[in-house]
Amino acid sequence: MNIALGITGSIAAYKSLGLIRLLRKSGAEVKVVLTKSASHFVTPLSCQTLSANEVYIDQFLLTKGMKHLTLSAWADVLVVAPATANIIGKAACGIGDDLLSTALLSFQKPVLFVPAMDSDMWANEIVRENVNKLRQTGFHILEPSFGALASGKIGKGRFPSVTIIQKKILVLYEKHKPLDLMRFLVSGGRTEEDIDPVRVITNRSSGRMARELLYAITCRAGIVKGVIGGVTVDFPEDMDITYTRTSGEMLEGLKENLSWCDCLIMAAAVGDYRPEKKKTRKIHDRAFSLNLEKNQDLLKKLIRVKSSPLVVGFSLEDSLLLARGKKKLTSKKCDMIILNSYSAMAGETTYAKILKKDGKVISFGEVTKWQLANRILDECIRALGKRRKKRKYK
Repeated sequence: MNIALGITGSIAAYKSLGLIRLLRKSGAEVKVVLTKSASHFVTPLSCQTLSANEVYIDQFLLTKGMKHLTLSAWADVLVVAPATANIIGKAACGIGDDLLSTALLSFQKPVLFVPAMDSDMWANEIVRENVNKLRQTGFHILEPSFGALASGKIGKGRFPSVTIIQKKILVLYEKHKPLDLMRFLVSGGRTEEDIDPVRVITNRSSGRMARELLYAITCRAGIVKGVIGGVTVDFPEDMDITYTRTSGEMLEGLKENLSWCDCLIMAAAVGDYRPEKKKTRKIHDRAFSLNLEKNQDLLKKLIRVKSSPLVVGFSLEDSLLLARGKKKLTSKKCDMIILNSYSAMAGETTYAKILKKDGKVISFGEVTKWQLANRILDECIRALGKRRKKRKYK
């Protein structure tokens, strides 16, 4: 994957250095186009060191090839991060007066703008018109985050995390279909149940699968809410996430949002067992026995209150994977079940199958959880599309 990265004169320009590092770590080649204003915030040397490529500033260097054309031929995706109101206005009006703006005019592949500016500038009516014009023309916009700004204000305009920018670039490069504002409710992470005020019974789920689903939905223009238990990986700060601990808390969080969503994806590892009785004081005995009972099945409880969302369940098994998956598909009234082995727990990759309501099984070799998240969403698009067609003809 070849990325042309345009850096413009925003205070957030220094964060693009972290983006270069992350893109390179993921295997991408990066060439940086630095505007003259951007050079006040980051140096060509730092960009060249991190990208391991020549940095482009001057459009009229006496070297072979016209830079705005050679870059366009080389790159798979052109990213402007951070994108100032100035470069957004130039692109919207077709102005090409430096290397980056002329490259934008000639680039025929996906272009991503990542705006970063003060909240009042972002809310300015002319800026909003220019952003909308770019969208309508086919450019991609990753909305800025809400948070503390360089001006000292709290508002929308903050440079998004470099991880979500990298994921958005992947979505464009891999040509995933947009979700067109479909609404997803995703559970993830692990639950824990109290033994006494100090100790709990839980499992080793990291929450990585749910995190990749949240990223994929956001980057594919869907709307997502997460109900997340215990995790060992970082989750995005600016997503709509309700954090829970016990299965009871997770159930309540899901119930509150169930009627809102088009699709429920139950990626959480809810504990199968819980103590019959919680001790009110910390246990100090030299030895003690712990009696367990079957924990509540959240999906079965949600079925009683669900209206019409598409339901995607997960089945983590060590044997009889398909047989147990089919049983769960029926008993929990799911539209599809994701079958995977316990060896996937806490790992970055998995071997998985998607078992659909019509009996069709889609098998994968070893895939990353990012890849699996997007395959799940592809199936959700198909299933939700069929539902809409049925409603249309009724």
